[in-house]
Amino acid sequence: MLKKKLKHWGWGYLFVAPTMIGLLILNIWPIIETFLLSFQKSLGFNRYEFAGFENFAKLFSDADVWIGLKNTFIFALVSVPLGIFLSLLVAWLLCKPIRGVSTYRMLFFLPMVAAPAAVTMVWSWIYNTEFGVLNYLLGFLGIQKISWLNDPHYTMFSIILIAIWSSMGQQIIILIVAIKNVPRVYYEAAELDGANERAKFFKIMMPLVSPNIFFLTVTGLIGALGQFDIVYMIYGTGNSEAVDSVKTIMYQYYRAAFVSQDKSYGSAIAVATLVIILALTAVQMKLQKKIVFYE
Repeated sequence: MLKKKLKHWGWGYLFVAPTMIGLLILNIWPIIETFLLSFQKSLGFNRYEFAGFENFAKLFSDADVWIGLKNTFIFALVSVPLGIFLSLLVAWLLCKPIRGVSTYRMLFFLPMVAAPAAVTMVWSWIYNTEFGVLNYLLGFLGIQKISWLNDPHYTMFSIILIAIWSSMGQQIIILIVAIKNVPRVYYEAAELDGANERAKFFKIMMPLVSPNIFFLTVTGLIGALGQFDIVYMIYGTGNSEAVDSVKTIMYQYYRAAFVSQDKSYGSAIAVATLVIILALTAVQMKLQKKIVFYE
């Protein structure tokens, strides 16, 4: 009997072994190594010595880190809720009986299959001060051209717009499935009580898909707090007021670890970011029972 159970479970472990090995090598071990490295300082030639909390003390007194943290929170608090709401609105419309709905779904999902570098390049052309489509439209309307990527007043808005557009496809697909799973009887009962489309959207659909909205909020916030690629692909590692207005905490990690070659200090920034993400995720999980409706 025991031998049969071991054989049965053995096949299960065999099937999950590649995933577990990959998770251990690509995720768990780098986290452990980064954590250990954050308590050391470099002596050069890939040699390190224990430094205690020296890197973390430097982190708390580093003005660039605080600027990066502030920009990261602004980015996350604007892009995540706004992106989810727009995705929810589009998903609601795409569940209606309209012509060409499959084409619209494909167009909205297209950014998800495009390479991030290609997406960023396209938006850089759109934002181009002299020849960009956006400024061309503004000029056509008689509005003065705007330096979207160089004026600190507009840079954060520009980055947020790229991030929302890039993530909407996946969110829309998830929300379409959730909306279609809402029983039709709820809408019919609401219509009998005289509810309009707005009431059905906010009072019926949103509460019933709140588990999916919660999932997208948690994953979206984690992704937003780790934002790096858009800022890096547009601005590189240069210094300017525009960069200061959008540089995130992970952008600071990259500059510390790979530009300044201070991997110990970069590891401390990464560990601090991980702690913040874990803390915020724990708070969201704690609030789950109060803000999520399970049918």
